[in-house]
Amino acid sequence: MERRDFLSGMSATLAVLCAGGLAACGGKGDDPAPVNPPGGGGGGGNNVKLTVNLANDLTAVGSFMIGSGVVLIRLAAGNVPASFAAFTSTCTHMGCTLSTYNAGKIVCGSTCGHGSQFNTDGSVANGPATNPLPKYTVNINGTTLTVT
Repeated sequence: MERRDFLSGMSATLAVLCAGGLAACGGKGDDPAPVNPPGGGGGGGNNVKLTVNLANDLTAVGSFMIGSGVVLIRLAAGNVPASFAAFTSTCTHMGCTLSTYNAGKIVCGSTCGHGSQFNTDGSVANGPATNPLPKYTVNINGTTLTVT
């Protein structure tokens, strides 16, 4: 194989790889559906996404946790469902995991770096995301909170 043929072949291969990489970056679109969107309620525990002991966790208003595919935030005092908000932890812009809750906003930060922010009702506060976060149901029995 001559040097010219080799370089020509390598150039074509690199062009295909680069084009594929660029397509992969934006290939999910602006607002894909979450990988595991919230299911429809009920079911007696079959759809439990997260369980929290409120005697030990999320004791202060403004406290939050992100885990098991859920963002869970304590919005008010009292161990009643209305005191909490639960959403998918998958950003609706690029499918990255949301990273934190700060100053009343759920933030998609370090993983994707695009900075989308969501309000505590799941609506978009700052883009580039345009779709709200799907909400989960919060149930409380004594000091045990379950997200379904």
